[in-house]
Amino acid sequence: MARIIFLGFPYILGVILILTGIFLFIRRTRLGIQITGTVVGRAKYSRKLHKIDTDMEAPIVKYTVNGKEYTNTADKFTMTGIDDDLPKGTTVRIRVNKRDHRRFVLVESGDLAEKLVTASGIFLMIAYTVLLIRYF
Repeated sequence: MARIIFLGFPYILGVILILTGIFLFIRRTRLGIQITGTVVGRAKYSRKLHKIDTDMEAPIVKYTVNGKEYTNTADKFTMTGIDDDLPKGTTVRIRVNKRDHRRFVLVESGDLAEKLVTASGIFLMIAYTVLLIRYF
């Protein structure tokens, strides 16, 4: 029994890594409507963060889903000065919630992490197979 666990554990871990990479890909690409929008302004508010007054801001984006036009603030606020690369009039890629078209997030690349996790699982399985062939 111990030998079966010893021989099978790297393959189980490899399959878990591969499935995690696939899940991250599906979550990033399929769980929302991906469209482009135009930044029309910035929403700002102040809040206390660890007893320090902090100014937060998020882009206000104008976009169209199924022929209906929306103008809303992104769900994710960041500290002032972090996202200065989104001036007024910039075209951005966004992922809109399928159920509530008023909610959206800016699309971040994120594909490097899912590729690394999937490749790690594949490499683990190949490396362990080579070790088994060579030493057992």
